[in-house]
Amino acid sequence: MAKVEILFLLLTLKLMSLQYMTEAAEHVVGGDSAWIIPTKNPSLYSSFAATTTFRINDTLVFNFPTGVHNVVTLSQKHYQTCNVTDIIESFNTSPAKITLNRTGDFYFACAFPSHCSLGQKLSIHVTAGGSSSLTPSEAPPHSRAPTLLAVTVPVLLMAVATNLLFHCY
Repeated sequence: MAKVEILFLLLTLKLMSLQYMTEAAEHVVGGDSAWIIPTKNPSLYSSFAATTTFRINDTLVFNFPTGVHNVVTLSQKHYQTCNVTDIIESFNTSPAKITLNRTGDFYFACAFPSHCSLGQKLSIHVTAGGSSSLTPSEAPPHSRAPTLLAVTVPVLLMAVATNLLFHCY
């Protein structure tokens, strides 16, 4: 009877871990237009953000000619004013791949002179994949710990239950 209970525990733990294992998507910023100054389509990046769902562990891909554009991450305040001198992080080589590692808002721009003010900037909102309830204040920027913990705990519990199952007498 103990083996049946342990098998039930294993199945339950496996199902619990599945809610955190979602496929991460890769989003190419600007699509075929790439990461450019959007002179022909000023709403290029706002439309992209409005029609795309971004989740934790998704990746943004910025394609641009290296040396002509770059990607910087900014605070909301600096994004709104296009202050590209006070940056959080800079990506100078294409393709720039940025993993969205927390929920909340992210702000990106090109730091080349006048590019941000000419519309080469993007703000997005990232939601939790699965049923996680993390908020931006709970997950510091550039932290993978909450997602890693959510997957690791059920896996460790399954390992313990498997060990018990095969060592019960």
